Amino acid sequence: MSVVLSQLLALGRLDPYTVVAGANGLDAQVTGVRPGESVSALGSAPAGSLIVFTREQLPLDGPTADLAVRFAVAASAAGIITETPLHGVALSTTRLADRHGLAVITAERIDQSAVVQAMDANVRAPEVVGSDLVARVLDELERKGGSAPVVLGVLRDVLAAHVGLLDSSGRVVEGDDLFFDLRSDENPAPALPDTIVSGLSASHPAARTIDLTNGYLALHPVVVPPRARAELWFGVYAPTSAGLLRRSVRQALSIGAWAFTADLTAGSLANELESRNRAMLLSEILEHPESISRRAAERAVLLGWPLFGWHTGVHVSLSAGDPADLPPGTGRDLEAALADAGLEVSVVDRPDGWVCWLTDEVALDTAEVKTLAGKVRAGLLAVESDNDGIRLCAGIGTPAQGPEGLAKSLREARSSGLLAASRETTAAVERTDRVGFSRVLFAWYSYQPARDITMSVLQPLYDADPSGQLVRTLACYLDYESSATGTAAVLGVHRNTIVQRVGRIKSILGIDLTDPIDRLAAHLAARAEQLTDLDGPG
Repeated sequence: MSVVLSQLLALGRLDPYTVVAGANGLDAQVTGVRPGESVSALGSAPAGSLIVFTREQLPLDGPTADLAVRFAVAASAAGIITETPLHGVALSTTRLADRHGLAVITAERIDQSAVVQAMDANVRAPEVVGSDLVARVLDELERKGGSAPVVLGVLRDVLAAHVGLLDSSGRVVEGDDLFFDLRSDENPAPALPDTIVSGLSASHPAARTIDLTNGYLALHPVVVPPRARAELWFGVYAPTSAGLLRRSVRQALSIGAWAFTADLTAGSLANELESRNRAMLLSEILEHPESISRRAAERAVLLGWPLFGWHTGVHVSLSAGDPADLPPGTGRDLEAALADAGLEVSVVDRPDGWVCWLTDEVALDTAEVKTLAGKVRAGLLAVESDNDGIRLCAGIGTPAQGPEGLAKSLREARSSGLLAASRETTAAVERTDRVGFSRVLFAWYSYQPARDITMSVLQPLYDADPSGQLVRTLACYLDYESSATGTAAVLGVHRNTIVQRVGRIKSILGIDLTDPIDRLAAHLAARAEQLTDLDGPG
């Protein structure tokens, strides 16, 4: 194994240092480290030598700097190290070194003998370089933390390689492109090899190393208990020419993944504690809005919750999908998505979903509530896009004043959310301020005899299809104004499938969906059935 100049510098034998020219030569292989004697002696240096000078021996601000670069290039030297010049490096010297790819490195003070001895020992015992690189990764992460950008930056700097964070499909979510070795002009976007894809999606993932055309890819899973699968992987692409010991790369990756996992876990615990504190405080406020304790008021101030303005409540819940499929911290994701949509609010976990609210000195008017609904829907769509199979809905209450008003607006928001949940659409949002029809519908749905009558209309569909697929198709089809294309997009099936199902529904129920009376009865019945599932019988 040979040692590359960038790896040698990463060991810290010359900290701090500056690459003043020839940065594209940092991947040069170093065969030995030698003290510089004079500029003229550079021409006889063995190929691959890294030459270390003092300022007196090689002043980079002097007339011999260009000559030194030319001699080093002619000798195929790996690079030049000297002390920082007093008056800067001439432009001609940097251009010459850049053109020939010769790394020129400076440090304020250089103990020539000590630097040469330490670096040359690393070159002659490459396995020590690997151990030192791993130690450097550990030291850097102990000082800087374990967030994804920090881990990637440390691994990239120390290993002098391409480093990225991948998801379980092989997509790089942050960091460098790790698969350029597979690309060509004829195939710029090749499919990943099965050896990579199968490993990333394994139920019990393990670190692995995969040989590619001109190098190798080392992968290490990020597993956060209690889950056994890895949703994220750290990867390092090392070209063969870099000469990195695979064992050292795997150890460095392991340390990076451990630091990242510890950072995630610590952050998750802190967020969970904050989430519980928010939920407990809101419960206290909603249970006794007329007598807020001093301690609760102080905690509300710390969280930035004004209690005595005009509040407009928002209640978000699942309308489709399994809550178990939602990752921990979905409330924080929702909060971030709402912020991206222009809505800065605190999202609080509730047993039946999440709530948030806007507070202002005056009540929002109808146009402002409509704008709020648009922002809420944009946030819900963003969360849905990140969680396949999950569909969210929301209700918005009318503005009300003070702690009692907050409780009232959130109750209204929950009721409106039940109406939104009965709609077969993505990110449905219902506003309580739509005084006429939404309230009439909710009152009608809440009347049990009316529910019983309308649900009896659907019984033939359940007899024909106990799974409820036909009822869901009917509801969605009517929500989308008899559009087979829109219904197919929401339900994730082909348009022809919807056409066939609707034909079957018409035949079973004996109705004409172009007739206003038949259509209204079918739509009310489908909505009432969905609302019963969401709100419980009666």
